[in-house]
Amino acid sequence: MVVKLDTAPPRGMKDLLPPEVELRDRATAMILATYKRYGFRRIETPALENLRLLLGSGGGENEKLIYKVLKRGAKLDSVSTLREDDLADLGLRYDLTVPLARYYANNRSALPDPFKAIQIGDSPERSEDPGGDRGALRLR
Repeated sequence: MVVKLDTAPPRGMKDLLPPEVELRDRATAMILATYKRYGFRRIETPALENLRLLLGSGGGENEKLIYKVLKRGAKLDSVSTLREDDLADLGLRYDLTVPLARYYANNRSALPDPFKAIQIGDSPERSEDPGGDRGALRLR
């Protein structure tokens, strides 16, 4: 029996064909050139952040936006309960606000004053109803 695998991307995500990538690259280049003229410098932050930072003080509505990443290896072996809160320690960023704040807090002594930054994120993923086929290029 031959099992046909579903080759579609996960729900809420999409593959970009070469013309779409080229259009996005041109738009990104124009945006970056404009920001650079005004003294902004490009930064990058990891797609994964510590779950405690993403959740903030109470989680609330933001918790519904996070794809949680399970602990691995020895960290997972050390978990003594099966509570969801104990099994995950990282999450995919759902926008660029938390990573920017963490970046600044971690690197402020090496950053200029004023700090003018631009980050172009590859569609941070949100664990929510994607609302159709919309893609997102988020700038911060």
